[in-house]
Amino acid sequence: MKNKMKRIIVTFFGVLFILVNNTQAQNTKTVSVKSLLKEMTDREKLTRFPEPSYLTKHVSSYDRSSTSPTEKNWFHNWDMNQWEAIEQTNNGKEYVLMDEKSPGAITRFWMTGAGENRGQGILRIYIDGSEIPVVSQTIRSFVGENKEVGLPLSSSVSPETIADERGHNLYLPIPYAKSCKITYQSDLIKDGNPWETKSEILYYNIDYREYSEGVKIKSFTKNSITQNKSIIRATNQMLLDGKFSQERKVKDLVDFQVKLAPGEEVVIARKEVGAAIQELNMRVQEENPTQSLRSIIIKCTFDNQQTVWAPIGDFFGAGYRIDAYETRFNKVSETGDLTSKWLMPFKKSAKISLENVGETSVGVNGAVSFAPYHWDQRSMHFYTSWHQYTKVDTGSPKDMLGGKGVRDVNYVTLKGKGVYVGDVLTLFNDNLPPGKTTWSKEDGSFTMSWWGEGDEKIYIDGEEFPSHFGTGTEDYYNYAWCKPETFAHPFMAQPSGEGNLTPGYTVNTRLRSLDVLPFNTSLRFDMELWHWNKASVNYAPTTFYYMMPGGESNIAPDYAGVREPVLLDFEKILEERRNHK
Repeated sequence: MKNKMKRIIVTFFGVLFILVNNTQAQNTKTVSVKSLLKEMTDREKLTRFPEPSYLTKHVSSYDRSSTSPTEKNWFHNWDMNQWEAIEQTNNGKEYVLMDEKSPGAITRFWMTGAGENRGQGILRIYIDGSEIPVVSQTIRSFVGENKEVGLPLSSSVSPETIADERGHNLYLPIPYAKSCKITYQSDLIKDGNPWETKSEILYYNIDYREYSEGVKIKSFTKNSITQNKSIIRATNQMLLDGKFSQERKVKDLVDFQVKLAPGEEVVIARKEVGAAIQELNMRVQEENPTQSLRSIIIKCTFDNQQTVWAPIGDFFGAGYRIDAYETRFNKVSETGDLTSKWLMPFKKSAKISLENVGETSVGVNGAVSFAPYHWDQRSMHFYTSWHQYTKVDTGSPKDMLGGKGVRDVNYVTLKGKGVYVGDVLTLFNDNLPPGKTTWSKEDGSFTMSWWGEGDEKIYIDGEEFPSHFGTGTEDYYNYAWCKPETFAHPFMAQPSGEGNLTPGYTVNTRLRSLDVLPFNTSLRFDMELWHWNKASVNYAPTTFYYMMPGGESNIAPDYAGVREPVLLDFEKILEERRNHK
């Protein structure tokens, strides 16, 4: 009895010691521009549940009349010039984009505009209740064209698109200890319907962290960019070079070369001691692989739980065609080499296998790199889910209030504790200009071809209304105005935009950095499938996330989806249809 009581007392004080230490550690860490930039380049931090803890929240210019999924207003599309408030100040009329009264940090700022002199109004950022802004300059010069911050922390995409029609992005963190208010001032903004009044139009999306009380934060000031010039420059260079801080040396490198017969599954690497996959490299042994990128499935099992199931093309962000590009975690070379740099830790064991669900034999070669990793109580497994909405009927042509065929489609729903870190969307857009029975590349683009008017709606920890409500699918993926021009950036990419303003094939990628989405019990990610025209769409989201052991996803392996023929050449598809009539 005495020994039992002794064990209880020891256990109690042991737990108390851990709790006190964790609380003290959380209270002694200071969140600052410098600490957040260091976090941005530390890949290992993604694999552990955040400390100090925070929630990622969101404000945007989404249509405020959208109030409930049970109402017809749910898909309204006036996602512009929507404000948190309008204030009359000594500067004149200031339109409030964000007014947050708790400690936090801005982690992503996206904007675009329309109208004459778009984006040339004044952005002001007020920190901790001060009436003097720490930022006061044109919104485009601060967000996407900030020469003082530099690429890629400040960037506008695509570089091939005219500047007025780009998505402008800022990833420079802006921490605040008490509060943050962001306003926009422009004499070109007019009351009423902005299209009818010829008002300047502003679309915006801002992601920010909300920290718990007691977290020490060094607030952003007018001098923060100058004072942090060296680490800003170093961060930019590390992002552009595709490098990470605190890299561990490769402990084991497993090379493989396999020939997969139809229906065959082969284990390409196995590990029976705790470590982490640091890099995956693969190449399909075909000159121009397409169907094989969809037919070969990668599966990863960590500590006896399968957490990754996806076609290799989508897993590496290639979709089902080789278009060269590079982001922070994925790379596709012109010669067809596929690289993944997601860090995938495990406590005891790992197994990586490839399965061929196609009708022909396929050769694949590559390598799996393992590195040392210390598994602790905050460590999480890496997950990937994939599924396809096949031949979705998008309904009739729409107006700004929506119309028949608009719907929310689910990217993924998760149960457990974890962090959502990114996604890839691969789609084929099968549609014709209204009133036409044919189309060719010579006919050019048409606005009604646009498939991505829909907004993201993300529900965290059981929310009834999404805390993340966006302004358009291309806005979520950081570009603007449905533009088809390609681009690549550490956190975003469009290796193909052929299906945006013409029938065809598109791949969009968004990988999160400081704007990752922690959740304690659940996360549900929906995207509106909102096409302007009547069309048939193949729509395949791939999602990336980390979860504590035992986490659950609602997405089961989609064998029917991967067996669907991949679509690329719309003119050829039309010809085949005519021949079958």
